Amino acid sequence: MSAPVGRWLLIAAAVAIAAAVTAAVTVMGGPSAQRDARLDQRRTQELDRINNEVRDYWKRHTRLPPDLASLANQPGVALSTVDPVTAAPYRYLAGEAGRFRLCATFATDTGREDAGRRAAAVGYPRSWRHPAGEHCFERDASKPDN
Repeated sequence: MSAPVGRWLLIAAAVAIAAAVTAAVTVMGGPSAQRDARLDQRRTQELDRINNEVRDYWKRHTRLPPDLASLANQPGVALSTVDPVTAAPYRYLAGEAGRFRLCATFATDTGREDAGRRAAAVGYPRSWRHPAGEHCFERDASKPDN
């Protein structure tokens, strides 16, 4: 009599494990979705670094750098100015009075509820949240951190 009970317990355990794995993949996304999220996080980290260097340039020169190449070629500055997957350059558009835009193409939408939870869990700054596709961030070097 214990053999049939053990068999049913084994089947029930297998079903529970399969359900848990399915739920985990649904919530976290598969390996491809996780890779896309990591690459997007890298893109925002690189844009954040560019943002900081633009702000430092503004503080030293009271003007914006003309382009990313000029910014990256300064002594002591090491910036990645290209997308880690496509090698397309990030877009930088200098405006007036310290305002500028930084643009990149993203694979994920950090505004979606599930992606937003993942982004918050890994410390994704709210100011760098983005939709999937090309997105530009508006920044102002003349104001305190933004």
